[in-house]
Amino acid sequence: MAEMFMMLSIGVGVANIALALGLLVVYGGIFARTKAKFTLALFAFAIAFLAHNAVVVYSYMTMMPLVPAAMNPYLFTIGAFEAVGLGAILWTATR
Repeated sequence: MAEMFMMLSIGVGVANIALALGLLVVYGGIFARTKAKFTLALFAFAIAFLAHNAVVVYSYMTMMPLVPAAMNPYLFTIGAFEAVGLGAILWTATR
């Protein structure tokens, strides 16, 4: 069961990378059209989430045996909430 949560955490991390890339595309397009400095801050925000999730996926894949099994459901839940937040931001940014 714990192994399943770790694999789900990796899957959610990959989904978060895709959402962060989507934000980069959207914010890049907005900046190209408007040259608004605030959009650069949003772009940096998306880069930070992209880097964070790349490190998360890498660390989960390489250190899976070292993570206590009791933590796996919590790691999955944290990633899932992050995916909901990134999804809401992406949905809002595309409207």
